[in-house]
Amino acid sequence: MTTKEYLNQISRLNRMINNKLVEIQQLRELACSISAINMEDKVQNTPNFDKIGSKMAKIDELEENLDKTIDRYVLVKNKIVSQIDSMEDENTYNILFSRYIQKKSFERIAIEMEYSWRQIIRLHGKALKQFEEKFGEEYL
Repeated sequence: MTTKEYLNQISRLNRMINNKLVEIQQLRELACSISAINMEDKVQNTPNFDKIGSKMAKIDELEENLDKTIDRYVLVKNKIVSQIDSMEDENTYNILFSRYIQKKSFERIAIEMEYSWRQIIRLHGKALKQFEEKFGEEYL
């Protein structure tokens, strides 16, 4: 795993959590719209008389999975924030925190730090190298 991939875990886990929340909401809406079973249709297989129950079981399973993902997100984010906080160089700290925790664009970081976009790109590369030197053994 590269340093960027390691730091971007927070974003990926956040997207996974949001996607799971959407999936759970869709299942809840589906469970509320399940219609009654039409007994007039003669079908060879046994109908599922507990459609709502099976959907609720699926929702419970997804919510349990979501809880585990949230726990993992909190652990990973706390660890990465702690690692970034321990960086001695002020520019390194500002750039890494702004980019990977606050999710700011390089343009926004450049404006806030009063540097050119090009200089921020260079400082970002330097910050990644410093971070990797200090913590690379933990994730490489």
